[in-house]
Amino acid sequence: MSSTGAQVVSVDVVAGRGALRLPDGTLASFRLDCATGFVPVGGLAVVAQLGPDGAVVRVHLPAHPSKPEPVPSADKSWVTVLRDGPLPAEPAQLQALLEGAGTPRPRLASFAPTPDGRRSVELVWPLSHMLLTEREGPYPLEATDRRTLSPGFAPGTHAVTLLPAAVDPAEERRLLGEGFLDPWAEDGTLRRASRLVRALLLSGGRGMVLHRAGQIVLEAQDVVRRFGNLEDPDVRPFGAWMDWALTPDRRAYRTLGMATLGGEDVEIALANPDAEVEVDSAESALLFACMLQVRENRFLTDGELFHVPKDVRVGARGASATSRTGYRYLAHRGHDRVQLVRG
Repeated sequence: MSSTGAQVVSVDVVAGRGALRLPDGTLASFRLDCATGFVPVGGLAVVAQLGPDGAVVRVHLPAHPSKPEPVPSADKSWVTVLRDGPLPAEPAQLQALLEGAGTPRPRLASFAPTPDGRRSVELVWPLSHMLLTEREGPYPLEATDRRTLSPGFAPGTHAVTLLPAAVDPAEERRLLGEGFLDPWAEDGTLRRASRLVRALLLSGGRGMVLHRAGQIVLEAQDVVRRFGNLEDPDVRPFGAWMDWALTPDRRAYRTLGMATLGGEDVEIALANPDAEVEVDSAESALLFACMLQVRENRFLTDGELFHVPKDVRVGARGASATSRTGYRYLAHRGHDRVQLVRG
């Protein structure tokens, strides 16, 4: 029996069967009663166990998800917030809704609706501005990564896209070098954008789509939980803006979306993808490398060495561990992602 990553393509509850897309693109049928510990829904990343004849004999959720390399998003915006209703039409009511976005309050500049009904509002601060664009109708989820969503999740009646900056923070860092401002400072782009997303979610939001992180969709309560206390300057919740997953063949573990955070995505090749210890260690190293970039406000340097303890816990406040033993990793640049090589 062999295991492989797969994605649920369709589910027919009446027939009691579904279809999976395997890494080579072929479709495989499976019985719904082969699914262990979860309810199959379209778009979900799973692990399929195949019998000697190639038939699917068991389907379960992966301890470590896999996803294909995403097609570059056509959305210029960083995220789309899925909401149950429209933004307030009155400026005073909109200001009240955005109270949680922090101080000082932004000046609001509204634009006339476009012929297709899109409404845009620009939020202007002394040294920055962000653009909200709202359209009526549920956001189409067919082409998104829905692996974290609950069965029956609905996208709501309106979608609000957020463009916090015209240039990705990573590209801005390359252009400005040491003059690049910390995006997690009190008035930094990411702290302000996080507070703005939180305000939109807490006032009728259902979830958000991360366009720069492989189109993953997160539910509102998950996003708010990942953000944590945004008023604490030590909290830098980079996990709310990115994704990390195995490649479909499970031969590499990589991150998606670090450009939004002013960093660069990282990747680790796996010698034995069936060994959970190796995969667990790779995940810890990925998150540790991202945490270094976020908390130290820099890219990894070529040839940089860093130590990752075996029991490390990485979060919005940094890393903690009790073990003195661990693994050394070397950062190697020159690829689409920074390669991490374990020593």
